[in-house]
Amino acid sequence: MLKLFLYMKAIFLVLMAAILAFFPTGTKKLLKRKGVLSKKMFAVLIPATISVFAHCVVILTRNHLLASIFYSIYFATATWISVFVFDFCVLYADSKINRRIYKYFILPVAMLDSLSLIANIFFPFLFSLRDVAYGSEHFLRYSPTAYFLIHVVFGYGLFIYCFIIMAIKTSRETPSMRIKYYSLLTFLFLIAASNIIYILLDFPFNFSILIYAYCFIASYHILFKVMPRRLILKTLGLIANGLKNGIVLLDMSGECIYINDFVKDFFGCTRQDVLKTDIIESFVKRRKAAGTEDKSVFSCELDYQKGDFRYILQVSDFFIRENDCDIGRYYLIEDITKTKNQVYEEKMLRTRDSLTGLFNKEYFFEKVDHRLKFDRFTHYYLLVTDIVNFKLINDLHGKAFGDTILMRIAESIRTHAAPDDIYGRLYNDHFVMFVPKRHFDEEAYVESFRSKMEYLNAFSYTLIGHIGVYEVDDLSLPVSVMCDRAFLALKSIKSDYKNTVAYYDNQLRLEVLKMQMLMNELPLALKYGQVVMYLQPQVKKNGELIGAEALVRWHHPTRGVIPPTEFIEIIEKINIISDVDRYVWECACKKLAEWKKNGREDLTISVNISARDFFTMDLYEIFTSLVKKYDISPKNLNLEITETAIIYDFENQMKLLNRLQKAGFVVEMDDFGSGYSSLNMLKDISVDVLKIDMGFLQKSKDDEKSRKILEKIIMLAKELGMEVVTEGIETDEQIGFLANAGCDFFQGFYFSRPIPVEDFEEKYLK
Repeated sequence: MLKLFLYMKAIFLVLMAAILAFFPTGTKKLLKRKGVLSKKMFAVLIPATISVFAHCVVILTRNHLLASIFYSIYFATATWISVFVFDFCVLYADSKINRRIYKYFILPVAMLDSLSLIANIFFPFLFSLRDVAYGSEHFLRYSPTAYFLIHVVFGYGLFIYCFIIMAIKTSRETPSMRIKYYSLLTFLFLIAASNIIYILLDFPFNFSILIYAYCFIASYHILFKVMPRRLILKTLGLIANGLKNGIVLLDMSGECIYINDFVKDFFGCTRQDVLKTDIIESFVKRRKAAGTEDKSVFSCELDYQKGDFRYILQVSDFFIRENDCDIGRYYLIEDITKTKNQVYEEKMLRTRDSLTGLFNKEYFFEKVDHRLKFDRFTHYYLLVTDIVNFKLINDLHGKAFGDTILMRIAESIRTHAAPDDIYGRLYNDHFVMFVPKRHFDEEAYVESFRSKMEYLNAFSYTLIGHIGVYEVDDLSLPVSVMCDRAFLALKSIKSDYKNTVAYYDNQLRLEVLKMQMLMNELPLALKYGQVVMYLQPQVKKNGELIGAEALVRWHHPTRGVIPPTEFIEIIEKINIISDVDRYVWECACKKLAEWKKNGREDLTISVNISARDFFTMDLYEIFTSLVKKYDISPKNLNLEITETAIIYDFENQMKLLNRLQKAGFVVEMDDFGSGYSSLNMLKDISVDVLKIDMGFLQKSKDDEKSRKILEKIIMLAKELGMEVVTEGIETDEQIGFLANAGCDFFQGFYFSRPIPVEDFEEKYLK
């Protein structure tokens, strides 16, 4: 029994010394921490340290006075431990207890209790000391009086209240957070139980102090170590499960220790079998094949079939390091299907023609330019296609039908193209191909093109296609210029119905240079009066002059007179045709004013209005201002239009023409018979004069049929209240036929070519 007592005493004192040694470290850590809880725990630590020290003295001393003093200190600090534990628990459990109870009841009672214990040293009314022997070993044990019960009730009352509020808090908390409260609840129970045992047993060693110390250390660890880590892990788990990416966490032995909800739901697997899924096994094989078995990050894209849908997943492998040591690794699985599809769609929108799916113009240029940079030894052809009068298809059968034709042509190009050909759609009905010269079989291309054109045979219309070819002989040229040269080859057979293919050659190049030169010089020519008005007479069948048509010629300083066929297209291309038209209108009005002054107020001049004029100028304001400026009658200035000039905005253009007619101007429809919908147009348009083009009769193989058509047109015009002018007259026979058919006026080379104004006046007015 004695040996057991001595062993227990030695062990108890060693443990108490260890606790005393820990308290300075714990105090230091608590002082470093910020927050109210740290301060409350520090408040508990101070009386606890004093209590441990006092108990050690009580065990070792044989002096009654000294034992009485340190017993009083021990019990007083125990009271304050209860008070500070109560304060800590109230804050820890977020209890709604009124702070006034603590301030005005608990603290005063604790102070009175401490004072009574100090008084007990001199007047032992709470407890006295008695000697207890274990063999030869003696120690002084306190003997409580009835008044001591007040001290016990107060201290244990606080502990019981703490136990209650912690129990309530534990029951209300979520399962993952209960450890924060039921651990402290357990500690309170152990401390109270061990202290009750100490009180009831006549034993010198209060092991409840050791349990209290352990609970204090454990509470510190749970509060400041376990709970933050648990909260972090819980938060990370929630974040990981909320991610739209999969996470598979492995330890260094390769065992899976965690998968998030994405992996569970997407692959329908558990943590135990996730490494056997196809996607992980494929990734491991890819990593081995790539030779990246080291600790570097590896990432690759993998296809995953789930039901009828194909996903694109990006799987990445990351290692987790701590203090320069690998402690684990994880797979990050991202569903990039939507992103990949979006990138593909954006690329298609950026690089593809929306109708045919072929390369658009910009991307075709980019692809060809890239090919030429890296392949400078292969000989290439650049081909451009054109469908003659394709606009007619849209007008006759609708845009949807025209789009069908374009898609069939695109499909034909795809079918016959070689793998290294580049092809696309430039715009409208113009397709383009960039093919190695060795691949180009002219007969095969022409036959393929014609076969697609036959699609319209059922509609009694022959669709004719042309191909312009440029042999790439200058790699420094921009691709756009190469296309222009192929287009020039196209233009050379624009009206040719027999030849389908045309090649760009040096002759075309010279014509381009010539056109470019004229294009550069034409604005200056207009500025310096080199573009002049010519007149072609209009007469009755007896040769009497009624007026003239105003035309233009370019008096070039070195090349002489340039006919309009060589520069009208340039005028339109550089957007100065409206300036030329307005210049001619001004000249015509000025000349009419001179003739009026000279007594020839009966003569008229017809001026042309181009399609662009309707959109770039206020024609009503210009013509009314001109006749007012030169004091001439509107009936002397005839306005010539073509059906193609008003077809694009028919209703508004007709309103404008009606206003001009009401203002006194004579409106003429020029080139009737050269268009494709003249009769259809005639029923809707109101004009004063119909000008018939003799050219379409000259191309006919059946003269008798042509004459009948012409007679009917003249008769129809007369019935509609129009006068008729026939242009292009070259023979006596034509005059006789037209006069008998009822034609009013005539114009053509038979009478005179277009001549300068001075020559016209010399010949007809003098």
